[in-house]
Amino acid sequence: MRRNLFLHFLNRDTREIFRLYDIFGDEKHARTLRGPMNACAMLCEEFCVAPPGFVVEDKYAFELFEVQSAYLEKGLVRLPMRETNLTDFAEKKRLEYSPARNRYSGLYDDTRMNLLSSHGAAFVQRKVQIGPTIVNGFETGIDTRLQAWSGIRQNAPSEVIENMRTIPARLADDGKALTWSMIEPNLVESASPFRREMRDALQYTYFQEYCREFKAIVLTDIPHMPVEFYLPAERAVYSMRRFRVFLDGMSADKLLLEASADTIMRFRRDAGFIELMDVYCGFARMFPKDTDLQYHLSRAIKKTPFEWSRIPERFDPAISDPSDFEVVEIASAFGELAANLTMEHGLPRRGSDEPKKPQKTTTASKGRQLTIAIFVALEEELDVLIKHFDLERSAGSPAASGKIGDVGVDVLCPRAMGRVAAAVEVTRYLSKHPAPDLLFCVGLAGGFEESGIEQGAVICAETVVDLANRKVTDDENGAAKSKFRRRDFDCTRAVYEVAKSNQFDLGAWASHSVNEFDWQKGRTPSLWEGKIASADEVVASDNLRKKMVDSVDKLFGVEMEAGGVCAAATAFKVPVSVLRVVSDMADPSKADDKWRTTGMKTLAELLKRLPLDRVIAVAKQ
Repeated sequence: MRRNLFLHFLNRDTREIFRLYDIFGDEKHARTLRGPMNACAMLCEEFCVAPPGFVVEDKYAFELFEVQSAYLEKGLVRLPMRETNLTDFAEKKRLEYSPARNRYSGLYDDTRMNLLSSHGAAFVQRKVQIGPTIVNGFETGIDTRLQAWSGIRQNAPSEVIENMRTIPARLADDGKALTWSMIEPNLVESASPFRREMRDALQYTYFQEYCREFKAIVLTDIPHMPVEFYLPAERAVYSMRRFRVFLDGMSADKLLLEASADTIMRFRRDAGFIELMDVYCGFARMFPKDTDLQYHLSRAIKKTPFEWSRIPERFDPAISDPSDFEVVEIASAFGELAANLTMEHGLPRRGSDEPKKPQKTTTASKGRQLTIAIFVALEEELDVLIKHFDLERSAGSPAASGKIGDVGVDVLCPRAMGRVAAAVEVTRYLSKHPAPDLLFCVGLAGGFEESGIEQGAVICAETVVDLANRKVTDDENGAAKSKFRRRDFDCTRAVYEVAKSNQFDLGAWASHSVNEFDWQKGRTPSLWEGKIASADEVVASDNLRKKMVDSVDKLFGVEMEAGGVCAAATAFKVPVSVLRVVSDMADPSKADDKWRTTGMKTLAELLKRLPLDRVIAVAKQ
């Protein structure tokens, strides 16, 4: 399996860093993008990824995809965004970038937006929020051991560091984009010697989130772009220089690196081409020196009958694409060359003898007990779980232990509400015990009627929106006003995915719960997936409820511990599933204690019936 690639070189700021706008004219600048783009399109396993802003805000990137539109049409290049449509994306970006409208004029060009919107296959959803990530990166990155911050950490004076920490947060509060052109003017004069390191750290913080979410790496050794900002890379293989050396050995570098996107997509459909790309990856790992790569490739080429040296005279990408017949002819030769290299050097084959890294056994039947930990805040929630799963109670921590089916379970319960109590309890447990395969945060929540949710519904949180931190300022009358400073935590979707699959009988769970747990006539349990807020207050104020709903789109409810649980679990790299049952409507006029017991029993029954081994497997993917 090959890797997917993040297209960092399409970013306008990246190419400004390396002064490409000053060095090259239009034609040469455009050519510096086409070669790396084609290389990534050939080497990637499934897709390449880049934010939509990379395409629309820069004329060279936009013109590249005007010409090479097949990459967008076929979804080989994916453009992730949090918004559900390009109109919302454009509106948000235009507001953020308005102070630098001339610099990012492409964002205000409806023609570009319309062209991009015609390629629906390219758009995918992303979870990560870049703004809060950059704010957090600048506030805390300097305190970590990350290499991206090492030069500043070791050499910058304290006043420079303190100034740098606060700038993105101030810009974010003012609704401005967190780009280098926005950040740089706010730096103190004494920060001048460290501006390059700060700029590189910003690129790392921004790009790394996409690499992490989409499990992508970057292409290295791109001409005129010598730095990859400490992003994940595999230099022996995903190197523009080494890939060109490999293609040049076949006299195919110009044919492929200057080809149209249509030609590359036709090659990607042919088995011979796929085999050659797979072989290149194994071959490049085996011979990390370019000279060895060239030598062994030349030996294999001599054993094939195809006239490789005639490729440059037969095909000129600047004049015309190869015909379908010629693509098949060349791809067939690629396949024969791949077979020779595989046989000569014992390279792995896709789907057959490809060596696999040893993996931990994840089933009890193979010698290791699967384990989960379940966090609840209150004694009443703990009592339901102990009775429902027949667990053994303990006076210490964990508060109860036992099994659900074949899966070992520890229940954590601080017997206190709030994010701090939750974070302390989970941190204490994870620091003293082996990490569980999955950590559940379960319990009660208040629902928001604006979302249409009802009491008894189970929220499978895809995102926990921590709203405990606020910025407090004075209004024009001198009265204090507060603004939420949200932090989002992504949770595993494993429970919702498994529960909605054919591996789980939702109807049987709902029917049993209605019959056994005193449900109101005409009401049935349901699963909802989306966002839930985590706050430090019991929300019995209609004004606070409305403020929360206005602060976060599509918010289903609010609870008080998940923010702390997620923060602790993130520090220990343990996956978290947050399941909350709506016991009231976060509205003092609609409180109903009956749902606390009924809802908690319904949630416990869901956990009892889930195939937990499958849930764990999905969570670990």
